Amino acid sequence: MRSGFIAFGIAAVALTLCGTAAQAEEIRCQAIRDSAMCASQPECWYDAANNKGCLPGPAPASDPCSNHLGESTCNTSSFGCTWNAGDETCVSKGP
Repeated sequence: MRSGFIAFGIAAVALTLCGTAAQAEEIRCQAIRDSAMCASQPECWYDAANNKGCLPGPAPASDPCSNHLGESTCNTSSFGCTWNAGDETCVSKGP
């Protein structure tokens, strides 16, 4: 009877350890709090603009010109930007 309990206990421990090992290898982007650690993981990206922290998946495409707030900075940028006077924003020049 005792050997049955011991065998059951060993089997339960083995199943638990196998499950946690597989989960430990999986990187949870939401658990990373440091932006540099998040950026070092290829399957994560850090959303500083919306203050959401480290998120899984690829980073969404963004316009590099949208960070320029003034017309003089926008027009002298090396990203190929142009100032949109109507919206008062800096946008990428179209091809």
